[in-house]
Amino acid sequence: MTRFAFLFSAFIAGASGAAAQDLTVRSGEHEGYTRLVVQVPQDTDWVLKQTKNGARLNVALKDVTYRTGTVFQRLTQNRLAAISQAEPGGALELEFGCDCVASAFLFKSTMIVIDIAPGTFLPPLTSNIQAPVLPKTPKEIKTTGPEQTIDALALPLLNLNANGFEDQLSTRLLQGADRGIIDLNIAPVGPRASNGNQSLFLPADVELNVQVTSILDGLNGLLGPDVPKVERRPPCVSSAELAFDRWSDERPFPEQAAQLRSELYQEFDTIDKESALKLAKLYAHSGFGAEAIRALDLLDERSLETEHIAAIARVLDDGPLIEGNPFQGLQRCEGDVALWAAMSEGNLQGDANLTAIEQSFARLPDHLRRHVGPALSDILVDGDELEAARRILRSVDRVKTQTSANVAQAKAKVAAAEGDAPRTEALLTEAIEASDATLEAPLALARLVDKRWLERGAISPQELDLAESYTVEFRRSDIGPLMKQTHMVALSLSQEFDASLDLVAELSEDAESADALNRAVLILTERADDATFLRRVLILSHKHSQNLTTDTAIAVADRLAKLGFSRHAYALAKRHQDRLRRGERARLRAKAALLDQRPHQAMLELDDDQTDAASMLRTEALIAAEDFAAAGDLMRNSGREDEANRLFWLADLPEQVNLENHTKFDQVVQTSQGLTGAPARLPETPLADAENLLRDSVETRNRIAELFAILSQP
Repeated sequence: MTRFAFLFSAFIAGASGAAAQDLTVRSGEHEGYTRLVVQVPQDTDWVLKQTKNGARLNVALKDVTYRTGTVFQRLTQNRLAAISQAEPGGALELEFGCDCVASAFLFKSTMIVIDIAPGTFLPPLTSNIQAPVLPKTPKEIKTTGPEQTIDALALPLLNLNANGFEDQLSTRLLQGADRGIIDLNIAPVGPRASNGNQSLFLPADVELNVQVTSILDGLNGLLGPDVPKVERRPPCVSSAELAFDRWSDERPFPEQAAQLRSELYQEFDTIDKESALKLAKLYAHSGFGAEAIRALDLLDERSLETEHIAAIARVLDDGPLIEGNPFQGLQRCEGDVALWAAMSEGNLQGDANLTAIEQSFARLPDHLRRHVGPALSDILVDGDELEAARRILRSVDRVKTQTSANVAQAKAKVAAAEGDAPRTEALLTEAIEASDATLEAPLALARLVDKRWLERGAISPQELDLAESYTVEFRRSDIGPLMKQTHMVALSLSQEFDASLDLVAELSEDAESADALNRAVLILTERADDATFLRRVLILSHKHSQNLTTDTAIAVADRLAKLGFSRHAYALAKRHQDRLRRGERARLRAKAALLDQRPHQAMLELDDDQTDAASMLRTEALIAAEDFAAAGDLMRNSGREDEANRLFWLADLPEQVNLENHTKFDQVVQTSQGLTGAPARLPETPLADAENLLRDSVETRNRIAELFAILSQP
């Protein structure tokens, strides 16, 4: 037993040590800035450095790995364009999608908070500015004036009387003005309001007619966004104050509801407010959200208690709250309120009290665990808490009586996060075929189509028919647009490209519809034949072309360039909204310029690109410009000696050819040099001279035949 305990402790210690090197990066959008939060161990050194169009975070942890899988799920703006880490232990690289700067601060000694806001990055203003030379502080002069009693402000100047203070202040201000450190703005003499209590050290009759400003005030707005203040968080609500477990007693629901409904109306049909409140609590505790809201409407008054009841009722019926959430920011608290805060917000916050959430869920009655469990599991999966999500679903399995579509769908989401593709597909199929599936079946089908698209799989005819039927069935519901998008992607995966892209006109103009368009166009680019691809891509409207993502636009432009459609490829590779993958887009523009016989424009596009692909394009441009010598130098610098020798041979520069590698064009150059020599002439002996010319002619023909043979070799 002792040995087992020792091994278990060692395993836990090892797991904790390994996990300590994995830092989760969470994200959130705020008005005016994008916030990233990195959870680090206490007393960890860190540095945030601004880079060109981005920032770099270095943390003093060995082999640290940043978990960034869920960062872009919560972002709606384009302030953060990319986030990456080159290798374990490396820095966290941030690339901005706007003209932004990043600022950071440490919160609670364990959270690095990075805010990305619009602004212009300037170098620090501390390296080239010399500190001003100030006069030495004069020795303290004892005076016979009244003794000052301000102990909290231990400033030497406050030990003077009013006249001495005025003299020294005037001296310092004038010295600062002479050195350009401060600006003096002498205001007109007259009464004005004062924010501070000047009576502590100034006479009552002194007029404040001096306004002092520092030169740093002129830099307002140039040093980037201010360091954001830590948000004030609402106070926690205890479990005793919420008292959710006392909203119902041990009696059956019909008996409790009947008693409270009978006590609801008093004499003259007046509402018994206490009974109405208890009835609303009973309905919410039993899972009847709409009925609880109706009971609260009878009260015709609002309080913190009624807001809590209404919030829980809306969560049970409609899911996360968009506005009017009294549980906002309370996931950090102890007790039941942490659970309802997570459910009402719809996502797991960085400071969430996971233990309190799970314990509160375990205390729920069986019917609420079956109802709330799948949604809570989805929230935990989105927050990278897979093991907690598994525990929630195991708790649901212990109290459920039959197969449930929403539970199967929640399990599928956990399996997808684990990377178990076969189990994910089986669970989604189970959710689609479940007998109790209402909205769960079309949502499960949407997730199944999404999975097939990510894997570049195929859609069966039955699944395609089901997607089409759901599109018709739910066309007037809230999930109608989602089903249209699902049908569109399913058609493209079935290679019915015309039918898929014909649905574009029926989609609404939002981010989800743009995502469906991009998916369909990507499958078209990857799988369609040339005629179908060109017919559908070339008739895309300007609006739809602008809605393509950078990745999709690059894929389409690359295939258009390969097919020779230079103008369309150039337009897609030079969209003003694209900021990512600059090198690839520049190379596509260079390809388009080469197709248009504009080699010098291609060279300009590749000016800052030093990759091998750019070198090959630059060589093609030089060859098109008939500058074979420069093209040969590029090939030699890239290590392609045989191609360099070919270009030097075309440039008629045999002296530049390296003949030591014994490659194909080494032989071509040697054979060509043999053809350039003049034949030996014998003018004194005409017959011998003629014989020599005939012999040289035969040798020349043989060398030409040998040259053709070498050139015909692969």
